[in-house]
Amino acid sequence: MIRVGYVPIVRPLFRGARMGLWEASRRTLADLAPRLGFELAYASEPATDGAQARACAAEARRADLDLLLVQHVTFATGDVVTPLLDVPVPLALWALPEATTAGPLPQNALCGLNLSMSLRRARPAPLVWLYGAPDDPVVPRRLDRLLRAARGWRALTRGRLLWIGGAAPGFFRFDQRPALSIRVDQAPLEAVFETLSRIPDDEVDARLTELAEPSDLPIETLRRSVRLELALAALARGYDGVALRCWPELPDTAGTMACAAFAWLGDRGVPMACEGDASGLAAMVAMAAVTARPAVLLDLTHVQGEDLIFWHCGNAPRAWAAGETRLIAHFNRGVPAVRHMRLRPGPASGVRFLEEAQAVVYAGTVHAGRDGYDGVTGTVGDLRWGGTAISAREFVASVLNHRIPHHFAWGMGDVEDVLTELCAWLGLRVLPPSTEGAIR
Repeated sequence: MIRVGYVPIVRPLFRGARMGLWEASRRTLADLAPRLGFELAYASEPATDGAQARACAAEARRADLDLLLVQHVTFATGDVVTPLLDVPVPLALWALPEATTAGPLPQNALCGLNLSMSLRRARPAPLVWLYGAPDDPVVPRRLDRLLRAARGWRALTRGRLLWIGGAAPGFFRFDQRPALSIRVDQAPLEAVFETLSRIPDDEVDARLTELAEPSDLPIETLRRSVRLELALAALARGYDGVALRCWPELPDTAGTMACAAFAWLGDRGVPMACEGDASGLAAMVAMAAVTARPAVLLDLTHVQGEDLIFWHCGNAPRAWAAGETRLIAHFNRGVPAVRHMRLRPGPASGVRFLEEAQAVVYAGTVHAGRDGYDGVTGTVGDLRWGGTAISAREFVASVLNHRIPHHFAWGMGDVEDVLTELCAWLGLRVLPPSTEGAIR
């Protein structure tokens, strides 16, 4: 639950300070809270001078907020604004439109917002703006976008990831930590094997009785996958996600692929990234925070007309399934177990965080009713890149021209604008399409 604070600022000489405007705004926020999924954790009386603003700022800090709304009910000068700008959380300066357009100027709030946004003030957290009346439909839409971005910001600044074993061999682009402030702890691959050896047989038996997923695989082979799931769940405690070097050592030593274990943990809300892709994991954690649904990590595999086929061995949460899922053997190793499924149709969006303060944001529509490979398959069309509609071949050209790593984190829903906002909050430049070489 995102914790939101609200501080109105006024200049008492303006008649708008006495027109019930801030009271109406606070009531609107209270009404929106359950609908948009936030808690109005702090709401102050109007700050009219620097001393009151400093007191409100101190109270806001103690409230442990995720987003602070500072509302220009009327014009206010920098001495009232700057103490609140020093609160180290994402902050939105919100100006109300004029209550009347005749007679003495009631508020001059937009001018106040203009002044406040122009102040040069170093901040460790994002500063954005909002303009509109509480009953204007644009306000809840903009607020929803800010709240989702705040969830992503919180996940990437307060989160904690576990990176086990480093990158899979030859995947040199995965060797680096995410270029973000999220905490990343490392553990050797031996930690997995040691934990596997400590999982009691009765826990494995109990978990096997809970599995409600069709499979033709012998129960003894599924035991290996279940034991791995329990071991990874133990290692994941206290973390927001795990990136694991899932081959080649794991199937050779433990007799199982990690895919089904990843899928089951994803069902329980634990993001798991294949092949030691810690940056891909950070994107999955951000996507899950923004959408409040599990994310999935896929390879770009094939161009099919104006669609792209994304695939991975069998690691996706069941929430993504278009229908029934099955547990099958890995497509080229023949060991258990992977989840076989098609992605459910609907809008999807994604992000990839890159070196040198860059990112890519992409989106599309998952289509239904087409063939799929063994494992997880999704056919995606209506493609966009950085807010621009592009063809399937232009998408591929952009991936290759920008030299994007081969894992794509996808989240449910059309949240492309939120991801673009989040990248701006993180100080990342969103790369535009680069379609040179695409066949048209």
